[in-house]
Amino acid sequence: MTDKEVEEQVESWNWNLSIFEIYDEVRDNRQEDNNKLLSYAYHFFNQSEWIGELAYFLDVEIKKDGKIVGGKVVAV
Repeated sequence: MTDKEVEEQVESWNWNLSIFEIYDEVRDNRQEDNNKLLSYAYHFFNQSEWIGELAYFLDVEIKKDGKIVGGKVVAV
């Protein structure tokens, strides 16, 4: 997925989809695409906890302030 495609998909969600609908959209994606989508979504939706939880469930690592949110959490 290109950065533009990621941006367009996440922004199309625009608070209109539930976390379950977002899961349905991303569950069959390649891990690389989910890394991009959920990282962008986490920051786009103001560091949303529910995106962080979905990232954890899908084993996606999101970087925030030098820490990993979701996926494998590591100490800094």
